[in-house]
Amino acid sequence: MTFSRALLGAVLGIAVLTLPAVAAANDRHFTYTYETAVLPPGARELEVWTTWRAGRERYYSRFDHRLELEVGVAKNLMTSLYINFTGLTEEDDTGQRASEFEYEGVSNEWKLKLSDPVADAVGFGLYGEVTAAPSEYEAEAKLLFDKRVGDVLIAMNLVGESEWKVQKDETETELAVTPVAGVSYIVNPSFSAGVEIQNENVIEEGELEHSVLSAGPVISYSTETWWTTLTFLPQITDFKKGGIDDEAHERVQVRLLLSSHL
Repeated sequence: MTFSRALLGAVLGIAVLTLPAVAAANDRHFTYTYETAVLPPGARELEVWTTWRAGRERYYSRFDHRLELEVGVAKNLMTSLYINFTGLTEEDDTGQRASEFEYEGVSNEWKLKLSDPVADAVGFGLYGEVTAAPSEYEAEAKLLFDKRVGDVLIAMNLVGESEWKVQKDETETELAVTPVAGVSYIVNPSFSAGVEIQNENVIEEGELEHSVLSAGPVISYSTETWWTTLTFLPQITDFKKGGIDDEAHERVQVRLLLSSHL
């Protein structure tokens, strides 16, 4: 049994064991920044991600899609399974454009809430995720912080990610350290608006290759049965390069999340 199939079986098994589901929400006010909120035991959500990345030296348009099943496992603990796909259209050195659509493996996420952003001085949580693709593996960890002050929600994550690309003769390793944060104003129980900022630092062979800063607006809307959140995140600069990096990174990212309570 492959690692991908093992992940799929484990999380689907958890989903079955938690039937019947409890009606509850895990609404997100940001798309890049995670909050500490978790689903209660037995609750489930189906979430669709789409991230559009565009703007490089040559024509570049990429859509990353994730279909996610979230399950509340125990008090303050939840897990989820993602199935990942990517659609890419890019231009080569000769000016010709080529398109491809690929399966990018599965991901298994776990999130543990340790303190609450309203009842406690600060909300704090731990997040872990592993991804298995045909020739690539990833492991990601996050420290989650958030605080609700009146109608203002503040959230911050410190993210560490390792990626292994398995090739015939060698395995390439890449490390990324990414602080990301968001501030949102809760206009009413259904609508919020704010801003997100992230600084992605890519390290290869012990050397800092990129330090890309991006920031932009985010809006969120929710009902009793579904919610959606949208972020527009243009690149501001690459601190390592001293300007916009459109060789290895996109000039703009747009992420849309749409979730339904099951």
